[in-house]
Amino acid sequence: MKNKSIVFALSMILFLGLACEDLAFDPQPKSNNVAVYEEFWRVFNEKYAMFDFKGVDWQNVYNQTRPLVDNTISQDSLIIVLGEMVLSLRDGHTSLINTEGQIGAVFDVEAGFPVNLNGDIIQAQYLKGNEKVLGGFTYTILPDNIGYIIFRDFLVEITDEQIDQILTELKDTQGIIIDVRGNGGGDPFGAGKLASHFTTQEVYAGYERFKTGPGKNDFVNSDFTLKPTTGVVYTKPVTVLTNRLCYSATTTFLYLMDPIPHVTFVGGRTGGGSGSVAGGQLINGWQYSLSVSEFIDARNRHLDDGIDPDILINLNENDPSKDEIIERAIEVIKN
Repeated sequence: MKNKSIVFALSMILFLGLACEDLAFDPQPKSNNVAVYEEFWRVFNEKYAMFDFKGVDWQNVYNQTRPLVDNTISQDSLIIVLGEMVLSLRDGHTSLINTEGQIGAVFDVEAGFPVNLNGDIIQAQYLKGNEKVLGGFTYTILPDNIGYIIFRDFLVEITDEQIDQILTELKDTQGIIIDVRGNGGGDPFGAGKLASHFTTQEVYAGYERFKTGPGKNDFVNSDFTLKPTTGVVYTKPVTVLTNRLCYSATTTFLYLMDPIPHVTFVGGRTGGGSGSVAGGQLINGWQYSLSVSEFIDARNRHLDDGIDPDILINLNENDPSKDEIIERAIEVIKN
């Protein structure tokens, strides 16, 4: 779990073929520290989408860091300077990796937050060997006739047929708990597919704000509406369990589920990671990724730094007899 935020950045680098734009180009044989720095600062100045929300004055960052770079410093020193610039954005989708594959910087979204997830407790106290597995889903029926679905990775393919089968088996429950704690993201289309099975009507989810040009105000907004599936839909009470490692495509799932009236979020603060990601290569061959959009949800909340759930509750790691987050979700459904 401690390396999960690094996995976020690496997965985004591997996922660049699906990013909203490709900023990569061939490395140039001649480069120097100053040229690399200037290119890095310029690309982020023109492409990064959330300076205002993050409260970062990129020109001021330049003024503070440019004097630290000349053509006599080492590559290690240069990547430290650029890495500090990356970290100032507090964005787990933004990273820098050198030509040896060593990570220069990636923001640790979970630092300072409780994990709020213990798989041993879940297995011993709730699944108890009675679970079924279908694709990336693990599910069962808990006492009081409450369905429990675990989905930990949106990199795993989701099909409507899988969701239809699970919801058909759980159709007579009085409610369902969907546990996406620890889900660092993956395919946002899978997130939308899953969410579409919990509404019978179109739901406005918010809008994505895309950076479209080099100017400070070059943005275009794109509204997003969740459309219901043509398959099985579940409209009884649903609770979604969250923690700080709910990130990227899991944030997509959350902002799509949030406007649905019978859905309640329970658990810890989420990780965010709301924007689309692009990446490229600096003239010395170092790889970078950055957020080129952000999502503002139907409540007009900026999501990239994460949000608190409807019911904020932490797991007591000293009590192996229960998961307080699951227990609170059960109460919500029963009441």
